[in-house]
Amino acid sequence: MAGSLAAKAPYNPILLRALVAQVGGMSQGEISRRTGYGKSTINLTLSTGILPSRVDKDEFMSTVESYVQQNPEAMRWLKALNAGLVDLWRPVSDFGITVGKQTMPVDLGKRQMEVRRREAVVPGNPHEIIMEVDREMLSMDAKKQFQLFKNPFIDDVAKESDVFMSDEHRYIQAAMLDAAKHRGCIAVIGEVGSGKSTIRKKVMMELEKSGEQIKVCYPQIIDKKKLTVEHLCNAVIMDFGQTPKQDREAKARQVIKLLTDRAKAGGDTVLMVEEAHDLSVPVLKYLKRFSEIELGYRKVIGIILIGQPELGDLFDERMHFEMREVTRRFQIAHISGLNGNMGDYLELKFKLAGAEIGEIITKDAITALSKRLTTRDAKERTASTAYPLTVNNYIVKAMNLAAELGEPIVNAEVINQL
Repeated sequence: MAGSLAAKAPYNPILLRALVAQVGGMSQGEISRRTGYGKSTINLTLSTGILPSRVDKDEFMSTVESYVQQNPEAMRWLKALNAGLVDLWRPVSDFGITVGKQTMPVDLGKRQMEVRRREAVVPGNPHEIIMEVDREMLSMDAKKQFQLFKNPFIDDVAKESDVFMSDEHRYIQAAMLDAAKHRGCIAVIGEVGSGKSTIRKKVMMELEKSGEQIKVCYPQIIDKKKLTVEHLCNAVIMDFGQTPKQDREAKARQVIKLLTDRAKAGGDTVLMVEEAHDLSVPVLKYLKRFSEIELGYRKVIGIILIGQPELGDLFDERMHFEMREVTRRFQIAHISGLNGNMGDYLELKFKLAGAEIGEIITKDAITALSKRLTTRDAKERTASTAYPLTVNNYIVKAMNLAAELGEPIVNAEVINQL
Protein backbone atom coordinates (compact mmCIF):
# COMPACT_ATOMS: atom_id res chain seq x y z
CA MET A 1 0.00 0.00 0.00
CA ALA A 2 3.02 2.26 0.42
CA GLY A 3 3.21 4.99 -2.18
CA SER A 4 -0.48 4.68 -3.10
CA LEU A 5 -2.14 5.98 0.04
CA ALA A 6 -2.74 9.47 -1.27
CA ALA A 7 -4.30 8.15 -4.45
CA LYS A 8 -6.61 5.80 -2.54
CA ALA A 9 -7.57 8.35 0.08
CA PRO A 10 -7.65 11.84 -1.48
CA TYR A 11 -8.36 14.69 0.92
CA ASN A 12 -12.06 15.36 0.42
CA PRO A 13 -13.62 16.27 3.79
CA ILE A 14 -17.24 15.49 4.44
CA LEU A 15 -19.81 17.68 6.22
CA LEU A 16 -19.42 15.65 9.43
CA ARG A 17 -15.85 16.95 9.75
CA ALA A 18 -17.02 20.56 9.71
CA LEU A 19 -19.81 19.76 12.16
CA VAL A 20 -17.61 18.19 14.86
CA ALA A 21 -15.22 21.13 14.60
CA GLN A 22 -17.94 23.75 14.99
CA VAL A 23 -20.54 22.35 17.39
CA GLY A 24 -20.14 22.25 21.15
CA GLY A 25 -19.91 18.78 22.67
CA MET A 26 -19.03 17.13 19.36
CA SER A 27 -15.63 15.53 18.86
CA GLN A 28 -13.89 12.83 16.84
CA GLY A 29 -12.84 11.22 20.12
CA GLU A 30 -16.48 10.89 21.22
CA ILE A 31 -17.47 9.37 17.87
CA SER A 32 -14.61 6.90 18.33
CA ARG A 33 -15.82 5.99 21.81
CA ARG A 34 -19.44 5.51 20.75
CA THR A 35 -18.74 3.50 17.60
CA GLY A 36 -15.76 1.51 18.87
CA TYR A 37 -13.62 2.49 15.88
CA GLY A 38 -10.15 4.00 16.31
CA LYS A 39 -9.60 7.75 16.20
CA SER A 40 -7.42 7.34 13.14
CA THR A 41 -10.27 5.57 11.33
CA ILE A 42 -12.65 8.38 12.30
CA ASN A 43 -10.16 11.02 11.20
CA LEU A 44 -9.56 9.27 7.87
CA THR A 45 -13.30 8.94 7.24
CA LEU A 46 -14.03 12.58 8.02
CA SER A 47 -11.09 13.70 5.86
CA THR A 48 -11.79 11.51 2.84
CA GLY A 49 -15.28 10.07 3.11
CA ILE A 50 -13.68 6.61 2.75
CA LEU A 51 -14.28 3.85 5.29
CA PRO A 52 -11.82 0.93 5.66
CA SER A 53 -13.26 -2.19 4.03
CA ARG A 54 -13.54 -4.04 7.35
CA VAL A 55 -16.05 -1.45 8.66
CA ASP A 56 -19.77 -2.16 8.28
CA LYS A 57 -20.80 1.01 6.47
CA ASP A 58 -24.53 0.96 7.31
CA GLU A 59 -23.94 0.21 10.99
CA PHE A 60 -21.27 2.90 11.24
CA MET A 61 -23.40 5.57 9.55
CA SER A 62 -26.45 4.71 11.64
CA THR A 63 -24.49 4.94 14.91
CA VAL A 64 -22.97 8.30 13.99
CA GLU A 65 -26.26 9.76 12.78
CA SER A 66 -27.89 8.74 16.07
CA TYR A 67 -25.09 10.46 17.97
CA VAL A 68 -25.52 13.68 15.98
CA GLN A 69 -29.31 13.59 16.31
CA GLN A 70 -29.01 13.68 20.11
CA ASN A 71 -27.24 17.05 19.97
CA PRO A 72 -29.76 19.91 19.54
CA GLU A 73 -27.02 22.38 18.55
CA ALA A 74 -25.81 20.00 15.86
CA MET A 75 -29.30 19.69 14.44
CA ARG A 76 -29.70 23.49 14.40
CA TRP A 77 -26.33 23.74 12.65
CA LEU A 78 -27.48 21.32 9.95
CA LYS A 79 -30.82 23.10 9.57
CA ALA A 80 -29.01 26.41 9.00
CA LEU A 81 -27.28 24.76 6.04
CA ASN A 82 -30.55 23.28 4.76
CA ALA A 83 -29.02 19.86 5.43
CA GLY A 84 -30.15 16.71 7.23
CA LEU A 85 -28.51 13.67 8.81
CA VAL A 86 -28.17 11.99 5.45
CA ASP A 87 -26.05 14.92 4.25
CA LEU A 88 -23.34 14.29 6.87
CA TRP A 89 -21.56 12.04 4.35
CA ARG A 90 -21.56 14.56 1.51
CA PRO A 91 -18.44 16.64 0.70
CA VAL A 92 -18.32 19.99 2.50
CA SER A 93 -17.78 21.62 -0.89
CA ASP A 94 -21.42 20.83 -1.72
CA PHE A 95 -22.39 23.38 0.91
CA GLY A 96 -19.91 26.09 -0.02
CA ILE A 97 -17.67 25.26 2.94
CA THR A 98 -13.88 24.97 2.73
CA VAL A 99 -12.01 22.87 5.28
CA GLY A 100 -8.20 22.71 5.22
CA LYS A 101 -6.23 19.64 6.33
CA GLN A 102 -5.29 21.34 9.56
CA THR A 103 -7.50 24.40 9.53
CA MET A 104 -11.07 25.62 9.67
CA PRO A 105 -12.31 28.91 8.17
CA VAL A 106 -13.10 31.50 10.81
CA ASP A 107 -16.46 32.46 9.29
CA LEU A 108 -18.17 29.20 10.26
CA GLY A 109 -18.98 30.55 13.72
CA LYS A 110 -17.57 29.88 17.17
CA ARG A 111 -15.69 26.59 17.37
CA GLN A 112 -16.24 24.76 20.64
CA MET A 113 -14.00 21.73 21.11
CA GLU A 114 -11.86 20.22 23.83
CA VAL A 115 -8.71 21.15 21.90
CA ARG A 116 -7.22 24.63 22.04
CA ARG A 117 -7.01 26.95 19.05
CA ARG A 118 -4.56 29.68 18.14
CA GLU A 119 -4.85 32.35 15.45
CA ALA A 120 -2.18 32.28 12.77
CA VAL A 121 -1.84 33.33 9.17
CA VAL A 122 -0.99 30.47 6.84
CA PRO A 123 0.06 30.44 3.18
CA GLY A 124 -2.84 30.58 0.77
CA ASN A 125 -5.52 31.69 3.19
CA PRO A 126 -5.02 34.62 5.60
CA HIS A 127 -8.36 33.91 7.29
CA GLU A 128 -7.77 30.49 8.78
CA ILE A 129 -7.18 29.16 12.26
CA ILE A 130 -4.64 26.45 12.94
CA MET A 131 -6.01 23.75 15.22
CA GLU A 132 -3.69 21.95 17.59
CA VAL A 133 -3.93 18.19 17.31
CA ASP A 134 -5.65 16.57 20.30
CA ARG A 135 -3.84 14.07 22.53
CA GLU A 136 -3.94 10.45 21.40
CA MET A 137 -2.43 7.35 22.95
CA LEU A 138 -0.24 4.96 20.98
CA SER A 139 -2.36 1.95 20.03
CA MET A 140 -1.37 -1.66 20.74
CA ASP A 141 -1.37 -2.33 16.99
CA ALA A 142 1.13 0.48 16.45
CA LYS A 143 3.32 -0.74 19.32
CA LYS A 144 3.39 -4.23 17.85
CA GLN A 145 4.07 -3.04 14.31
CA PHE A 146 6.94 -0.77 15.33
CA GLN A 147 8.16 -3.18 18.03
CA LEU A 148 7.77 -0.73 20.87
CA PHE A 149 6.91 -1.71 24.43
CA LYS A 150 6.00 1.84 25.48
CA ASN A 151 5.00 5.21 24.12
CA PRO A 152 8.30 6.99 23.31
CA PHE A 153 6.85 10.31 24.47
CA ILE A 154 5.53 9.39 27.93
CA ASP A 155 7.77 9.11 31.02
CA ASP A 156 10.72 9.28 28.66
CA VAL A 157 13.11 11.36 30.79
CA ALA A 158 14.93 9.52 33.57
CA LYS A 159 18.18 11.49 33.62
CA GLU A 160 19.61 14.72 32.30
CA SER A 161 21.06 13.13 29.16
CA ASP A 162 17.53 12.09 28.14
CA VAL A 163 16.52 15.75 27.72
CA PHE A 164 16.60 17.07 24.16
CA MET A 165 17.82 20.63 23.81
CA SER A 166 17.63 22.38 20.45
CA ASP A 167 20.06 25.17 19.54
CA GLU A 168 17.37 27.68 20.53
CA HIS A 169 16.72 25.93 23.86
CA ARG A 170 20.43 26.09 24.67
CA TYR A 171 20.60 29.78 23.74
CA ILE A 172 17.66 30.63 26.01
CA GLN A 173 19.16 28.51 28.79
CA ALA A 174 22.38 30.52 28.49
CA ALA A 175 20.41 33.79 28.56
CA MET A 176 18.59 32.72 31.72
CA LEU A 177 21.87 31.74 33.39
CA ASP A 178 23.34 35.10 32.41
CA ALA A 179 20.38 36.91 34.00
CA ALA A 180 20.84 34.85 37.16
CA LYS A 181 24.60 35.42 37.38
CA HIS A 182 24.61 39.08 36.40
CA ARG A 183 21.33 40.22 37.96
CA GLY A 184 19.52 40.84 34.69
CA CYS A 185 15.82 40.66 33.78
CA ILE A 186 14.47 38.24 31.19
CA ALA A 187 11.01 37.01 30.18
CA VAL A 188 10.97 33.58 28.51
CA ILE A 189 7.84 33.10 26.41
CA GLY A 190 6.67 29.89 24.76
CA GLU A 191 3.56 27.96 23.84
CA VAL A 192 2.26 24.98 25.82
CA GLY A 193 4.68 22.09 25.34
CA SER A 194 7.46 24.23 23.87
CA GLY A 195 9.99 23.22 26.54
CA LYS A 196 9.79 26.09 29.05
CA SER A 197 9.73 23.87 32.13
CA THR A 198 12.53 21.72 30.73
CA ILE A 199 14.78 24.75 30.27
CA ARG A 200 13.85 26.01 33.76
CA LYS A 201 14.86 22.67 35.31
CA LYS A 202 18.14 22.69 33.38
CA VAL A 203 18.90 26.20 34.61
CA MET A 204 18.11 25.28 38.22
CA MET A 205 20.36 22.21 38.00
CA GLU A 206 23.14 24.21 36.37
CA LEU A 207 23.01 26.81 39.13
CA GLU A 208 23.14 24.08 41.76
CA LYS A 209 26.11 22.35 40.10
CA SER A 210 28.06 25.51 39.36
CA GLY A 211 29.04 26.09 42.97
CA GLU A 212 28.43 29.81 42.51
CA GLN A 213 26.66 31.60 45.31
CA ILE A 214 23.35 32.22 43.60
CA LYS A 215 20.21 32.00 45.70
CA VAL A 216 17.09 31.10 43.68
CA CYS A 217 13.84 32.48 45.08
CA TYR A 218 10.91 30.58 43.62
CA PRO A 219 7.31 31.56 44.56
CA GLN A 220 5.32 28.34 44.85
CA ILE A 221 1.77 29.68 45.09
CA ILE A 222 -0.15 27.56 42.57
CA ASP A 223 -2.66 30.16 41.34
CA LYS A 224 -0.39 32.92 40.00
CA LYS A 225 -3.45 35.07 39.29
CA LYS A 226 -3.71 35.54 43.05
CA LEU A 227 0.00 36.28 43.52
CA THR A 228 0.62 39.68 45.08
CA VAL A 229 3.68 41.77 45.83
CA GLU A 230 3.39 40.58 49.42
CA HIS A 231 3.60 36.97 48.18
CA LEU A 232 6.78 37.82 46.27
CA CYS A 233 8.31 39.36 49.40
CA ASN A 234 7.28 36.33 51.45
CA ALA A 235 8.85 33.98 48.89
CA VAL A 236 12.17 35.84 48.99
CA ILE A 237 12.22 35.94 52.80
CA MET A 238 11.21 32.28 53.21
CA ASP A 239 13.77 31.07 50.65
CA PHE A 240 16.37 32.83 52.80
CA GLY A 241 15.16 30.71 55.72
CA GLN A 242 13.51 33.50 57.67
CA THR A 243 9.96 34.20 58.82
CA PRO A 244 8.28 37.17 57.07
CA LYS A 245 7.39 40.07 59.32
CA GLN A 246 3.74 41.02 59.48
CA ASP A 247 4.05 44.78 59.01
CA ARG A 248 4.44 45.65 55.31
CA GLU A 249 7.06 48.33 55.89
CA ALA A 250 9.04 45.96 58.10
CA LYS A 251 8.67 43.22 55.49
CA ALA A 252 9.99 45.45 52.71
CA ARG A 253 12.97 46.43 54.85
CA GLN A 254 13.54 42.76 55.62
CA VAL A 255 13.72 41.94 51.90
CA ILE A 256 16.13 44.79 51.16
CA LYS A 257 18.42 43.82 54.04
CA LEU A 258 18.52 40.15 53.01
CA LEU A 259 19.39 41.00 49.40
CA THR A 260 21.97 43.66 50.19
CA ASP A 261 23.63 41.58 52.91
CA ARG A 262 23.97 38.72 50.46
CA ALA A 263 25.46 41.07 47.86
CA LYS A 264 27.97 42.37 50.45
CA ALA A 265 29.03 38.77 51.06
CA GLY A 266 29.65 38.31 47.32
CA GLY A 267 26.50 36.31 46.61
CA ASP A 268 23.74 36.86 44.07
CA THR A 269 19.98 36.31 44.07
CA VAL A 270 17.51 35.57 41.30
CA LEU A 271 13.71 35.65 41.50
CA MET A 272 12.21 33.04 39.16
CA VAL A 273 8.45 32.95 38.45
CA GLU A 274 6.74 30.28 36.33
CA GLU A 275 3.26 30.69 34.82
CA ALA A 276 4.06 34.41 34.74
CA HIS A 277 1.37 35.01 32.11
CA ASP A 278 -1.12 34.86 34.99
CA LEU A 279 0.52 37.74 36.84
CA SER A 280 -1.40 41.01 37.04
CA VAL A 281 -0.09 44.24 35.57
CA PRO A 282 0.34 45.83 39.04
CA VAL A 283 2.48 42.89 40.20
CA LEU A 284 4.60 43.04 37.04
CA LYS A 285 5.08 46.77 37.56
CA TYR A 286 6.30 46.16 41.11
CA LEU A 287 8.99 43.85 39.74
CA LYS A 288 10.70 47.03 38.58
CA ARG A 289 11.03 48.04 42.23
CA PHE A 290 12.69 44.71 42.99
CA SER A 291 15.13 45.18 40.12
CA GLU A 292 16.03 48.67 41.42
CA ILE A 293 17.26 47.48 44.81
CA GLU A 294 20.99 48.22 44.72
CA LEU A 295 24.17 48.10 46.76
CA GLY A 296 25.98 51.18 45.52
CA TYR A 297 25.82 50.87 41.72
CA ARG A 298 25.40 47.11 41.86
CA LYS A 299 21.97 45.54 41.48
CA VAL A 300 21.30 42.80 43.99
CA ILE A 301 18.67 40.62 42.28
CA GLY A 302 17.95 39.20 38.84
CA ILE A 303 14.45 38.35 37.62
CA ILE A 304 13.41 35.47 35.34
CA LEU A 305 9.77 35.23 34.20
CA ILE A 306 8.53 32.14 32.36
CA GLY A 307 5.14 32.07 30.68
CA GLN A 308 2.89 31.44 27.72
CA PRO A 309 2.33 33.90 24.82
CA GLU A 310 -0.11 35.92 26.93
CA LEU A 311 2.96 37.12 28.82
CA GLY A 312 4.20 38.60 25.56
CA ASP A 313 0.93 40.52 25.29
CA LEU A 314 1.53 41.97 28.75
CA PHE A 315 4.95 43.17 27.59
CA ASP A 316 3.53 44.72 24.43
CA GLU A 317 3.50 48.50 24.96
CA ARG A 318 0.82 48.90 22.30
CA MET A 319 -1.52 46.90 24.55
CA HIS A 320 -0.18 47.94 27.95
CA PHE A 321 1.51 51.33 27.69
CA GLU A 322 1.50 51.57 31.48
CA MET A 323 3.98 48.66 31.48
CA ARG A 324 6.67 50.55 29.56
CA GLU A 325 8.92 51.01 32.60
CA VAL A 326 8.97 47.23 33.04
CA THR A 327 9.02 46.29 29.38
CA ARG A 328 12.10 48.36 28.60
CA ARG A 329 14.08 46.66 31.36
CA PHE A 330 13.39 43.08 30.28
CA GLN A 331 14.99 40.98 27.59
CA ILE A 332 12.28 39.00 25.81
CA ALA A 333 13.16 35.48 24.64
CA HIS A 334 10.62 33.58 22.52
CA ILE A 335 10.79 29.79 22.19
CA SER A 336 9.85 28.71 18.68
CA GLY A 337 9.41 25.19 17.37
CA LEU A 338 11.71 22.30 16.55
CA ASN A 339 11.86 22.86 12.78
CA GLY A 340 15.47 22.23 11.85
CA ASN A 341 15.91 19.98 14.88
CA MET A 342 12.86 17.72 14.56
CA GLY A 343 14.82 14.77 13.16
CA ASP A 344 17.37 14.90 15.98
CA TYR A 345 14.59 15.22 18.54
CA LEU A 346 12.71 12.18 17.25
CA GLU A 347 15.91 10.16 16.91
CA LEU A 348 16.62 10.64 20.62
CA LYS A 349 13.04 9.83 21.64
CA PHE A 350 12.94 6.59 19.66
CA LYS A 351 16.43 5.63 20.83
CA LEU A 352 15.34 5.97 24.46
CA ALA A 353 12.43 3.64 23.65
CA GLY A 354 14.84 1.09 22.11
CA ALA A 355 13.98 1.80 18.48
CA GLU A 356 15.68 3.21 15.39
CA ILE A 357 14.09 6.27 13.82
CA GLY A 358 14.62 4.92 10.30
CA GLU A 359 12.39 1.94 11.07
CA ILE A 360 9.49 4.14 12.15
CA ILE A 361 9.43 7.35 10.09
CA THR A 362 10.99 8.49 6.83
CA LYS A 363 12.92 11.70 6.25
CA ASP A 364 10.27 12.95 3.84
CA ALA A 365 7.64 12.47 6.58
CA ILE A 366 9.68 14.63 8.94
CA THR A 367 9.97 17.26 6.20
CA ALA A 368 6.22 17.08 5.58
CA LEU A 369 5.45 17.54 9.28
CA SER A 370 7.89 20.44 9.55
CA LYS A 371 6.17 22.12 6.61
CA ARG A 372 2.77 21.40 8.15
CA LEU A 373 3.83 23.08 11.39
CA THR A 374 5.25 26.21 9.78
CA THR A 375 3.08 29.32 9.64
CA ARG A 376 3.49 32.59 7.76
CA ASP A 377 2.25 35.97 8.90
CA ALA A 378 0.95 38.92 6.89
CA LYS A 379 4.53 40.15 6.36
CA GLU A 380 5.57 36.76 4.93
CA ARG A 381 7.63 35.96 8.03
CA THR A 382 7.68 32.26 8.88
CA ALA A 383 7.37 30.78 12.36
CA SER A 384 7.51 27.19 13.55
CA THR A 385 4.77 25.72 15.72
CA ALA A 386 6.58 22.38 15.92
CA TYR A 387 6.72 22.38 19.69
CA PRO A 388 7.78 19.09 21.32
CA LEU A 389 4.30 18.33 22.70
CA THR A 390 2.66 19.08 19.35
CA VAL A 391 5.21 16.95 17.47
CA ASN A 392 4.68 14.10 19.95
CA ASN A 393 0.93 14.15 19.35
CA TYR A 394 1.26 14.23 15.58
CA ILE A 395 3.79 11.40 15.48
CA VAL A 396 1.62 9.17 17.70
CA LYS A 397 -1.40 9.84 15.49
CA ALA A 398 0.69 9.10 12.40
CA MET A 399 1.97 5.80 13.84
CA ASN A 400 -1.58 4.75 14.76
CA LEU A 401 -2.82 5.65 11.29
CA ALA A 402 0.04 3.79 9.60
CA ALA A 403 -0.78 0.67 11.63
CA GLU A 404 -4.48 0.91 10.75
CA LEU A 405 -3.78 1.33 7.05
CA GLY A 406 -1.10 -1.35 6.89
CA GLU A 407 1.70 1.07 6.07
CA PRO A 408 5.02 -0.43 7.26
CA ILE A 409 6.45 3.00 8.05
CA VAL A 410 5.24 6.56 8.60
CA ASN A 411 5.85 8.37 5.31
CA ALA A 412 4.84 11.78 3.99
CA GLU A 413 1.57 10.43 2.63
CA VAL A 414 0.55 9.24 6.10
CA ILE A 415 1.44 12.65 7.59
CA ASN A 416 -0.64 14.39 4.92
CA GLN A 417 -3.70 12.31 5.89
CA LEU A 418 -3.74 13.55 9.49
